[in-house]
Amino acid sequence: MNKDINQAVEIIKGHGIIIYPTETFYALGGMGTSSNVVEKIVKIKGRPDHKPLPLVAGSMEQCLSVVYLDQEVIRLTEKFWPGPLSVLARARDMVPLGVKDSQGLVSIRVTPNPIAASLCIEAKCPLIATSANFSGKEASASYKDIDHRLIKMCDLVMNSQHNKPAGRLPSTLVKVTGLQKIEILRPGEITARQIQDQGWNIAQSQQSPGL
Repeated sequence: MNKDINQAVEIIKGHGIIIYPTETFYALGGMGTSSNVVEKIVKIKGRPDHKPLPLVAGSMEQCLSVVYLDQEVIRLTEKFWPGPLSVLARARDMVPLGVKDSQGLVSIRVTPNPIAASLCIEAKCPLIATSANFSGKEASASYKDIDHRLIKMCDLVMNSQHNKPAGRLPSTLVKVTGLQKIEILRPGEITARQIQDQGWNIAQSQQSPGL
């Protein structure tokens, strides 16, 4: 697997596209700070331009290299990272449109999947982590369920027999709105009750996050 990771890292650094496992589903991704990679992924997936692409990072330090997190967000993530809780955060300048939205916001989480985390750390950048499917189709938790046409459009697929995606729900996406207050923009693997158990007050958002 180290050989596969080294190969994948070289592809990432060369602005290529890979499919790799995360803690939730297989992801289609590449360098999270490359507008060229964004364009490739949007074209491959047939994804609408107005739907920004989420990121995963290998550590809190790496996360902070591409987004601004205030103390309330950090307090929340200390309870759930690494893990399937994505937060909406203000992007730093190097994050391209298509990853950040028109308001300069991006969805990001620190992944607990050892393969995904290693790719981020070794490539020295967060990775785009949109589901490995064509837009509108179901996400895949198993290599055999990934559309073969999608595989042919990518430079490498990380087909691991270990550290497979859980395949239950996507990451929960939240926005911190105040002192121990959040909105859930997309329900997912981390439940509202789990967040409330850490002392947070929740308002269910009616807006579509597009992430």
